[in-house]
Amino acid sequence: MFCFGDFIFLHSLLMRIMKLVPKLLLVTLASLCCVLCGAQSPGYLESLVSKEKQIKDLSYLASEMTKGRASGSSGKQIAEQYIVSRFRECSLVPFNWHFTQSFRYRDSLTIRNVIGWIPSSYPSDEYIVVSAHYDHLGEIAGKIYPGADDNASGVAVLLSLAEAFDRMKKSGVRLGKNIIFVAFDGKELNMCGSGYFIENLPFPKKSVVCDVNIDMIGTDLAPTGIRKDYIIEVGEETLPQKYRGSLENVCFTSYRIDLDQSFYGSRDFRRMFYGMSDQISFSKAGIPAVVFSSAFHQHTYKTTDKKEIINFPLMHKRTLVILRFIKMLCDN
Repeated sequence: MFCFGDFIFLHSLLMRIMKLVPKLLLVTLASLCCVLCGAQSPGYLESLVSKEKQIKDLSYLASEMTKGRASGSSGKQIAEQYIVSRFRECSLVPFNWHFTQSFRYRDSLTIRNVIGWIPSSYPSDEYIVVSAHYDHLGEIAGKIYPGADDNASGVAVLLSLAEAFDRMKKSGVRLGKNIIFVAFDGKELNMCGSGYFIENLPFPKKSVVCDVNIDMIGTDLAPTGIRKDYIIEVGEETLPQKYRGSLENVCFTSYRIDLDQSFYGSRDFRRMFYGMSDQISFSKAGIPAVVFSSAFHQHTYKTTDKKEIINFPLMHKRTLVILRFIKMLCDN
């Protein structure tokens, strides 16, 4: 198994070779790609995302065994190893030899991001990052803060997306861009995990098309309208124009789910919310970044943030929306 450094060398070599390929062949390959992509119906995409695995992943990450997943804790290490095992199941390629990226935070804690990726189907120097933080508050005064929604839900969706794109590629669907999947540590420590990841990219920052961050995606407790089927997305305006405007059609036409991109109609709260998770690290570095969420609620940062508050069918539906969005980024 080779690592990211090896890929950069091979990628450079392949790019030179591809310049020698006749234009007619390239057009033929592109046409075939379009046919394959056009054949993907909502039903096909739904078959790629397992509801049962989402329940299993979230339940494990929010269990008493992980003890709230505080950075530097034994419970967080258990969660980390679980994510690594799931990345292996999804046939992701390690970002380095062991799927982990470690560094010291203020000389006191070891922070460990978990990173894997799926190479594009043909040489590409563009990358999509799909991210979700897996750390939480841990155990305080003898009480465990499980963080089922914050953010075991986001990691469960991240794992579902990794598995979906792995299955998609193995079935012959062409992926036009490389997709990196990152479970960030240190979000509760001023987003230090995402900050370190960005500052140590092995390729130029401009090669990242977008970060798709997922944070608190599992509940129906803060609806944006009269329906409980909703999803919040913030940050679309950071994307190039060609990637904007697709979400509304996906949400309404394919999945009958309300889309809120205004964060309840408040410009100030929208700006505040956007700055509270790992997408802000990318944005500050000049990288387009969006966040998908179901927002804060009465259980956020409380011991009652348990799997019982999760609406698993709705989380599954939101996963499909995000899957379609990422596939759009890959195709265009």
